[in-house]
Amino acid sequence: MPRSRFAVIESRWWDDGNHSVRALFEAVCAIHHDNPSAFYYDMFADRSSLRRVLGTRGGDDITEVLYVATHGNETEIGPGNGVTISRTEFRNALEEGNANAQVKGLYLGTCLTGNMNTARFLLDQRTRLEWLAGYRETVDWIDGSAIDMVFFHKLAAEYRRNKSRRRGKLTAREMAHEAASQLLRLVPGAHATYGFNIYFRERDGAAGMFA
Repeated sequence: MPRSRFAVIESRWWDDGNHSVRALFEAVCAIHHDNPSAFYYDMFADRSSLRRVLGTRGGDDITEVLYVATHGNETEIGPGNGVTISRTEFRNALEEGNANAQVKGLYLGTCLTGNMNTARFLLDQRTRLEWLAGYRETVDWIDGSAIDMVFFHKLAAEYRRNKSRRRGKLTAREMAHEAASQLLRLVPGAHATYGFNIYFRERDGAAGMFA
């Protein structure tokens, strides 16, 4: 049974209880792979555990898209409680973990992180990423989870179609572009309200799909 090319890396959200995006990906994988466990799921608690997980996923010969679910702001991500991971630390961990360029895309399921500055910082030759998606604004957990699920449902469908193509196969960035286009047609508020955008690596930095 084929495995999904997606991997989820999530931290705890709150001290007094926790929600998880895991069920969203179980639904997507049940639909597209007939197996709700067809994706990798890992948790992290600090910069050290995040680095280890990125190294594992970057070398598993399967994962092409990472979904990182945690808190964030314009320059940091992390589970909270005083534990933050700077953009520099995150980029260094991505560089080390994706040394073989296996991972093509990074989706930041975080608040405030999906901006052009972050995209330019993370989409450089060192990380070997081809695209990055995320939110410029603070995102309601339920709204964001629903938007994320739509995107990954569309992207999973693109991967399935691409696998069956004998000619004219799409690149990873082309499939991500198509999934984002479908998302915005269906949920225009993702960009208008929460600043969702997807950025692609270019020779001179990064380019956003939506102005």
